[in-house]
Amino acid sequence: MLSRWQVLVSSRVFLRSSFALVAILIFTVLATSAGAQTQASCQFVKFNIRFFVNYGHRDLYPSGINDHGTVVGDADDDVDFSVRGFTRWPNGSITYYRFKRQDGTALDTFLSDRNNNGVTVGFAGGPFAPEYRNGTPFTLQNSIATPLKMSIGGTNYNKFTVRGNNRWGTTVGAYFDSSGKVHGFKRFSGGKAIALDFPGAAQTDAFAINDNGAIVGYYSKTASPNLWRHGFIYNNGQFAKLDYPNNTLQTELTGISDSNLIIGTTIKGSNATGSFLYKNGTFKKIVMPNSNVPTYANGVSLGQNLITGSSGYKGFVATCN
Repeated sequence: MLSRWQVLVSSRVFLRSSFALVAILIFTVLATSAGAQTQASCQFVKFNIRFFVNYGHRDLYPSGINDHGTVVGDADDDVDFSVRGFTRWPNGSITYYRFKRQDGTALDTFLSDRNNNGVTVGFAGGPFAPEYRNGTPFTLQNSIATPLKMSIGGTNYNKFTVRGNNRWGTTVGAYFDSSGKVHGFKRFSGGKAIALDFPGAAQTDAFAINDNGAIVGYYSKTASPNLWRHGFIYNNGQFAKLDYPNNTLQTELTGISDSNLIIGTTIKGSNATGSFLYKNGTFKKIVMPNSNVPTYANGVSLGQNLITGSSGYKGFVATCN
């Protein structure tokens, strides 16, 4: 049986010139060899992500972090199978949130990312693959949720998955079109958006955006359920491919900081196998010490390069180089 993270991944730099960013990334991707990868040097601050609640367990799944060290994600209860968003504050305290319909019905809620202005983005409704079609996207600030809508090429959408945001209120994620194809998107704060489709891809999903407008995610030349994920970077209207240098593994890029530190996850079959960071043409594995299960890095803060994720029943905030 797949883990919760494995199901999610199966669904889900500052440079002065943005043109230079794409040029350098393309060069370093082409120049990187497929040899053995080194391990990143990381300092981990660990925290518990499993608790006893209502005669069962509540498991936290970190997904995003800002420069203040505030972590957001979702919390799953195994008694009633409910899902709520969580915010873990820098002092270690945790608050929970469930999005409600106008009739007061609470929905399963997933918090994806939080920017340095204190704005969290997430979605509510059907989890995993149906989220593209049925999820209600929203921003959350000071306990006030605001549903999101977007317009792409004259078509309006109010059901889509939002995965990342930056200081300007620009969000990224994925949506279904009327034919059932999955596209990535870049949504500006006013609601106008553009579709993101890697050239020749059958499916594209955007996961994160930094304050300079660089976006990362994955694309596949084959549609679900026969995905083969490749990482991509999009900036200034141009795409670049970025794959972990092992052709037996799929690549999903999950975060990018303003200094162009990129994090991602490798996948074999339907299983996530671990995470890595990429900087200046070099891939390094992210490994939590004293853990006998893979380490998953799910989000990176934009200015401070703080990384959040989990390994087993421990979440973490880490700085790596």
